[in-house]
Amino acid sequence: MLINLSPINLQYNNKNIQKPHTIKSNLTPLAYDTVSFGAMRKKEFKGIDLAVVQKFKAPIEKFNSNADLQNWAGEKAEAIAEKDFGGRSEETKIQRKAMLKEWSNYIFNENDAYKNTTALLILNAITKNLEPDNDNIPPVLNKGVLADCIYEIDKNTKNDPKYRFELNKMYQNNLRAAYLNDSETSTGETDTKWIIIPSKNNDPENFEANVEKLKALSYKTWCTKSNNAEPYLAQGDFHVYLENGKPKLGVRFVGDEIEEIQGEKNNGRIPIDYFDIIQNHISENNLKLTDNAKDEIKSAETAKKEIKKIKKDLKESIKNNDVKTIYKYFGINAKEGKTGYLTISEYKQPSKDYTFKDLGIDENKLIEKVKSINGNANFRNSMLTDLSNIKYINGNAVFWHSQVSNLGNLESIGGHANFRYSTITSLGNLKSIGKDAYFSYSKITGLGNLESIGGNADFRDSEITSLGNLESIGWNAYFQNSKITSLGNLESIGGSVDFRNSEITSLGNLKSIGGNADFRNSKITSLGNLESIDGEADIRTSKLKDKDFAYISVDGSILK
Repeated sequence: MLINLSPINLQYNNKNIQKPHTIKSNLTPLAYDTVSFGAMRKKEFKGIDLAVVQKFKAPIEKFNSNADLQNWAGEKAEAIAEKDFGGRSEETKIQRKAMLKEWSNYIFNENDAYKNTTALLILNAITKNLEPDNDNIPPVLNKGVLADCIYEIDKNTKNDPKYRFELNKMYQNNLRAAYLNDSETSTGETDTKWIIIPSKNNDPENFEANVEKLKALSYKTWCTKSNNAEPYLAQGDFHVYLENGKPKLGVRFVGDEIEEIQGEKNNGRIPIDYFDIIQNHISENNLKLTDNAKDEIKSAETAKKEIKKIKKDLKESIKNNDVKTIYKYFGINAKEGKTGYLTISEYKQPSKDYTFKDLGIDENKLIEKVKSINGNANFRNSMLTDLSNIKYINGNAVFWHSQVSNLGNLESIGGHANFRYSTITSLGNLKSIGKDAYFSYSKITGLGNLESIGGNADFRDSEITSLGNLESIGWNAYFQNSKITSLGNLESIGGSVDFRNSEITSLGNLKSIGGNADFRNSKITSLGNLESIDGEADIRTSKLKDKDFAYISVDGSILK
């Protein structure tokens, strides 16, 4: 049974702080490290409380009563509600904040039936997939569907303490089923059909409900998943094609004409695998197209014809994994060395309209014997997850939104290296990057064996905490809003450097800065072994003073 606890203001670090949401409790949070407790056991908790204890590994040995659990869960729920989850675009950031605020207000302020443990369970679930490198947003709030899910979890956990569940998936499935209004399915997971959502003009009385339905049935990369659902549905109908309950095609109308057709990638191109499906839908319903939609259809038709021809031309080569012939067909030179490994001129997908996967070519086999890439390597839209035996990329390497998670034996990148929004977490054996390196919104936490970056080094909004063995940055370095606390072995920065709002406190072994140095709002208190700054040093709003530069050569002014 859900308990209604009266709200209070929590005490943080012995200071009363009014929080935006009020945590439901009848006790002040206890100082667990200074008070003796009775060490509660799991069997003393039931339902949702037990689910939270197990899922979040609550320190029940420090609890005297259930109220202690509620206080503990309340603090954690508050932290999620107040967290800035960022986002890949400014629009994503705005949408996330707005939707999280809606959920938090309902859970904390509007629904007295939900305990703090319930709040924690819910907020953790709806924010589970929100990362700085994606555009995911919390699901639409449907209070009835949410209540059903919470009831089911509470009941099943009471009956079976080992009951396992995934609230986010359960809620999304039930939400889909609710908006499909399909009495023959309990989850909506098996539906393969077209869903037609009428516009404001065609169904004015249910416009708000239809907007919520469009949000619920949209794929996570579509802008109709959030704020654009309302303005688009005000312009015209929206058709969604579901395959096994999952959205695969979105068709947007303006008036009575199709304006655009999108697939999961949301890239303005119709997925080849679903071209016949959209064609049949248009034909069977005698739908009209705008010039933009006609162009999309024409591009897809052309791509389909090209794919058919390529598959015919390369049938035997694909079957026999004749990679040299495959590369040559797409204008990529492949030269075999004495050891049997290949050096290729570049790596990219065969077309902007289709990929190697669309052609039935296994990319893992395609690069299995490649040791060196003389030119650029663009892994965006690639199905590769591991670079295998590739040691050298002499041009630029683009991992933006790629599936590559392992750099394999890669030792050097001669050009720019773009790791933004990539799934890579470690640089592995990589020792050098010849030009610019971009780490913003990547999952990389340390530079490992990397020794040099020849151009700019952008660490802004990255997860990197350690520079590892990095010794030199050839041009500008950006540390603002990064999590880096130490410069490690870094000795030289060839251009300017920005330390604003960084976590760095000492410049350590850094000896030279070739341009300007911006220390504003930084935590730096020690210049370490720094010998020279070739430009200006801006120490306004910093903790540094004139005397700190007494033995340092500064060619420009010290701005203070």
